Amino acid sequence: MTDLPDHDELAAREPAVDDPPDEHAVAESDASDEVPGGGRQVWWKQAISIAVTVAVLVAVFGFVIPQVADYREIIDTVADISPTSWVVLGILALWFLIAYPIVLTTVLRTLRLQEAFVNHTTGTAVTNSLPGGGAIAVGLNYAMYMSWGFTPPSITAGLLAAGVWDWYARIAIPVVTVALIAVAGEGETAGWMWAVSIGGTIWVAFSVWLVYMVLRSDSFAHAVATWLQSAATKVAGWFHRDPPQTYESVLRFRIDMRSVVSTRAWPLTAATVGNHLAMASLYTASIYAVGISTDEIPIPWVVASFALGRFLVMIPVSPGGLGLVDLGWIGLLTLGWQTTNPGEPVPTDLIAAGVLLFRGLSLLPPIPIGMGTWIFWRTNRSWRKPWRTAMRGDTTVAD
Repeated sequence: MTDLPDHDELAAREPAVDDPPDEHAVAESDASDEVPGGGRQVWWKQAISIAVTVAVLVAVFGFVIPQVADYREIIDTVADISPTSWVVLGILALWFLIAYPIVLTTVLRTLRLQEAFVNHTTGTAVTNSLPGGGAIAVGLNYAMYMSWGFTPPSITAGLLAAGVWDWYARIAIPVVTVALIAVAGEGETAGWMWAVSIGGTIWVAFSVWLVYMVLRSDSFAHAVATWLQSAATKVAGWFHRDPPQTYESVLRFRIDMRSVVSTRAWPLTAATVGNHLAMASLYTASIYAVGISTDEIPIPWVVASFALGRFLVMIPVSPGGLGLVDLGWIGLLTLGWQTTNPGEPVPTDLIAAGVLLFRGLSLLPPIPIGMGTWIFWRTNRSWRKPWRTAMRGDTTVAD
């Protein structure tokens, strides 16, 4: 069997980069190098994206939510939140802001927490405020890291590892919470929740095993890469397209992941759990701060609604999934209320108030803070380093 190419072999296939003409300008020019998401979008695609975003927001907040809740009641409910609850919410909102930067420090060697905070809040501000902002934020994040001396391969490896761990947490949390609800549930609800929890457990276990084997075994990685390349080639042939380089993508994935998780898997796992715990805690506190009790909607139901609703973020129709995700949360919390309190009227005003309170605490603060951190990055030169000589974050692990 042919040996898998190592990191140096794959790196040698990358296009060569010319040396910079002026060392003093390298850090600045690095920030404008071609990076993911850095291309200019076609104007009509941007126009369609903006139009879809506006349509979704108007439909959800102008027509759908007013059919189930009264905005005046929501405002009055939020105004009646106790000072103690506001202090708790403020602490959790601060934790929410710094939780993911901690994750970034575990996947990018030598990255300082203050650098991670500046990078993350700047990208989050773009994502939360612009249609299609996620793609723009990726390019901006790369440019910032490179301007601080991090090599493009180390950035890719670190963000890939953080993304894979984040995805595992996204699918594991709802599986666990749905299982807890099923244990305490009754009737039809318990039945379908048991099915979801068992199916989800199998899927999580299989995906973890698959990635583990790809990282651990050369022969297994070769077999998976070969099979995926064959499948991709066949599908591309149906549409008369050139097949993607799936084989090398799998090997690149393996190399990038091993360079991080071989030494930092446990710190990354702990930081990822902390990040999701921060988000779920802020959401849960927001729901209960408006007057809903744990007897009316138990904590597992609240956390499950948060985790399941977050999957709607993957539908890129508005910044941060604004609108669709909120409807999902309101619907799931309503289901939780109806399951726990059968026959009783649903307090949709309270449920909507809790969801919109969380949205305000999680979506809005990063925007002005991110504007400030972007200005700081543009004006602060003391952190700038040429990545070609600084080589920060270099985590290459030989196969």
